Amino acid sequence: MNKFLIKGMANVVLTLAFFYGCGWWLLVGQPERLRAREDPVYAEELFSGLLPVEQVLQSRKWHRRGAEPWDCTYAIVRLQAPVPDQPPTREWQNDLGWQYQFGGDWSPTPAAPLKATTRDALEFCGKYWPTELYTALKYARDSAGSWFDRDRIGETLYLYAPRQRLAARIRFGD
Repeated sequence: MNKFLIKGMANVVLTLAFFYGCGWWLLVGQPERLRAREDPVYAEELFSGLLPVEQVLQSRKWHRRGAEPWDCTYAIVRLQAPVPDQPPTREWQNDLGWQYQFGGDWSPTPAAPLKATTRDALEFCGKYWPTELYTALKYARDSAGSWFDRDRIGETLYLYAPRQRLAARIRFGD
């Protein structure tokens, strides 16, 4: 009888270990695998067929693991010369999904100051990039000669800076 009890307990332990492993893979392993595969190519995919990319400067499609509920995703590229004077648009409803929208309601820079209740995606997300890149994007947004689009709450900012050959989609959201 002891033999059957030990064998039964061993089966229970093995079954629990199996389900624990499967759960870990579904909740941690697979999302990490997706991030590792999709983050580096997000910027290339976003701008493919829209603008000629010379270099991906920063790219993150998914929030980082363990991040706060609100965090940053972005696609920032240096464009090949010559660049169009006017920014292109990819609508929210496209074959790739909402994460591949680019602009839509472009306005010339400098961008108007944000209201106190508006989020500033550039400020929130700038901590993830080299200082030089943050400074270049801030300059493009705050000086004449570029284009910007942002939603009413500031969650998503689109920048197009033809003189600097920069294009960016920056989102601070959930």
